[in-house]
Amino acid sequence: MDADGFATHSREMSDLSLRGGIRHAFIEAHMFRLKATGLFDKLIARPRVHFVYLHHVFDDEIPNFRRTLEEIQKTHQFVTYSKAVELVYSGQADKPYVCISFDDGLKTTYRASQVMDELGISGCFFVCPAIVGESDRGLVKRFAETRLHYPPMDVLNWADVEDMIARGHEIGSHTYSHPNMGEVSVEQAIDELQLSGDMLRKRLGGVKHFAWPSGKWENFSAQGGKAVFDLGYESCASAIRGCHMPRSFAAGRRDVCLRRDHIMGAWPLHHNMYFLARSVLVNSPNDYEWPDSWKPIVKRNRHPQDEPPAQSGNRLSFSAPAT
Repeated sequence: MDADGFATHSREMSDLSLRGGIRHAFIEAHMFRLKATGLFDKLIARPRVHFVYLHHVFDDEIPNFRRTLEEIQKTHQFVTYSKAVELVYSGQADKPYVCISFDDGLKTTYRASQVMDELGISGCFFVCPAIVGESDRGLVKRFAETRLHYPPMDVLNWADVEDMIARGHEIGSHTYSHPNMGEVSVEQAIDELQLSGDMLRKRLGGVKHFAWPSGKWENFSAQGGKAVFDLGYESCASAIRGCHMPRSFAAGRRDVCLRRDHIMGAWPLHHNMYFLARSVLVNSPNDYEWPDSWKPIVKRNRHPQDEPPAQSGNRLSFSAPAT
């Protein structure tokens, strides 16, 4: 930690609990079995579209982050996030495709984007406009404590974001201020989606993709999923592990909730690769769908008589969300 209590090293984000140790041992044992039986190589070579994502890449994580990308590149074709989305919608994955994204808009991801440039890889960076460019470290710390729930880190500024776009990376929406979208009202959820989209379009000229904070089903809602597409986003991504296998039919935007596998630069290379193989091993025919109870709502197009979402101010607030 630095003098302001901001994380500067991967060890400050590590899970050193008993649960973390058990998880580490499980991955080691399972990966050994996959390798010993030859199943790992077969799984990793399966045609599919695979989304992986990270939150941070500290300086001490850079070497292993690079090795992970190089290892994936041996057996997969990296594509842009937009191309990966297109492939999922079409169902026509004829080889292992992979794309990479980052959540929360942390400053360390700027260096990660430069490493990716060196390898010819384009990524998508999901940001919260309310905090982009914030120089008040007290406010950033409060944001981390109340919204991110992990140690504070410096955040990207608009010049960083614009430079990444100029170098071929994409910027996505991660809501306006990173609330738990499963706890806010429908009106607040729509406001978060619209404010984020409006600001990103104003500052950057456009935004196509959305990923909701924390990424689990309990952190979102069917009404939130519907609003994503009502407001013009082209895709919606979770943080639920999985991948997207080829299909014999195309799917519409509202049919698809993207799955993404979380990896970390600090994890051993074979742990990151394990998660890619495991997602192939446990995939199911409905690996792209919303929960059954959500489908009628998410897939219902907005009717012309629907009133537009309410507007609100753009001052960042960290008060407890309404329930």
